[in-house]
Amino acid sequence: MNAPVCRPPASRIAARMPALLPALLALTLLVACKPGVQAGSGAAGGQGAGGEDLVARVLFTATGSFDAQSQDKARVPGGLRRAVWQKKVPFDARRVTIQYDSDARPMTWMLELQGPGFTAQDLAGPDATAVKTNQGPGLRPAAASRLRDTVIITRRSDLKILTRSYATQVEPALLGAFAQP
Repeated sequence: MNAPVCRPPASRIAARMPALLPALLALTLLVACKPGVQAGSGAAGGQGAGGEDLVARVLFTATGSFDAQSQDKARVPGGLRRAVWQKKVPFDARRVTIQYDSDARPMTWMLELQGPGFTAQDLAGPDATAVKTNQGPGLRPAAASRLRDTVIITRRSDLKILTRSYATQVEPALLGAFAQP
């Protein structure tokens, strides 16, 4: 007589899928963020001092990898959350603030970088498209970039990086930058 095989019913697996989705998205980003693999890495698009991949650091920060190092975490109006780094900043900048939708963090976020040690062009890569916004000039990284669905706005010596999803939800006036040729 064969011993029964213990398999969870398909309905239990399906019920756990919404809880597993954020982990699967984070894993996808980890695999996609290998230094030097895609556009947006290398000397003109993300490779920082010592060979560190700047684009990967930005994406890891945006998705929560460095939240434990932040000095301030808070809820903000509109169902959003905010984390601020002033001491253990994840990359070369004086201060970093992220605002994100906790239900869709990998897709809905905005990073403000005060005093970064790199330019918007360094982050966007050589094939980025210049765009105009009501908050200042910006760059939209090329379609091959890991930051492809973002706009990087330069404000004096500071940078603001936001996803299309964040603009749709929080700053619709910036959506035009995603549609510019």
